[in-house]
Amino acid sequence: MKRITALALFTITSLASFSAATAQEPGMKAKIPFDFTVGNATLPAGEYTINSPSQWVVRLRNADNASSAAVIGTQSNHDSGSVSELVFRKYGDRYFLHCVLGGSNSAMNLDIASGKAEKEARIQEAKLHAGHEVLVAAR
Repeated sequence: MKRITALALFTITSLASFSAATAQEPGMKAKIPFDFTVGNATLPAGEYTINSPSQWVVRLRNADNASSAAVIGTQSNHDSGSVSELVFRKYGDRYFLHCVLGGSNSAMNLDIASGKAEKEARIQEAKLHAGHEVLVAAR
């Protein structure tokens, strides 16, 4: 009986280790040419590895390992087909990660919630453009 319990425990531990190692494999790489914000962390331009160490979590790590961030996302309704993409929102000269589309890895299709910095930038952008007239030609 002890042997069966030990074998079952070994199998479960092996599977857990394997799935943890598999989850940490790089999901995609991207060269981001501008500084950007993800969640509440601002990251510098550079080459990043983007992966999902667990369901709903996205981790971005700079190639030199000096900068990284992890955020929780929600399942995205966007479909990128077989192309992996990072979608950013831009307010003024600031960029905010909005969506990660994993291409063939649909488990990485995640929307990233707006952080405090993005909400403030959105409000500031709205204030800057308040009161501007928009003309539409008509016949």
